[in-house]
Amino acid sequence: MAMQIKKPSQGRQKIAITKIPNRSNLQVTFSKRCAGLFKKASELCTLCGVEIAIVVFSPSNKPFSFGHPSIKTLIGRFLSPSPSSFPSSTYSTSSVPQEG
Repeated sequence: MAMQIKKPSQGRQKIAITKIPNRSNLQVTFSKRCAGLFKKASELCTLCGVEIAIVVFSPSNKPFSFGHPSIKTLIGRFLSPSPSSFPSSTYSTSSVPQEG
C-alpha cells in the first residue's frame, strides 16, 4: 500500500511573518490580530487579576487602546509613578549572585 500524503486543510496554516504588501489585506490582518490581542489581555485580567494598558497604532495611524480597569487611570499611574502606586519590589534592586 502506498502511503498517502495529506494536504493541509484550508484551516490554520503557518504563514510567513513578513510585511503584507496589499493594503486591504494588511488592514484585515491588523483588525483580526488587534482583536485577538485585546481578547488575550482581557483574559489575563480576568484570570490573574492584573491591570493592563495597551496602545496600538493602526497602519493608517489611528490609535486603538485597551485598558482594564481604565486606560486613562493606568497611563496616568505609569507616567507619574509614586512609591505608593507600585509595590516596593518595583523600586528595589534585587541582588543577583555574580559568578567569579
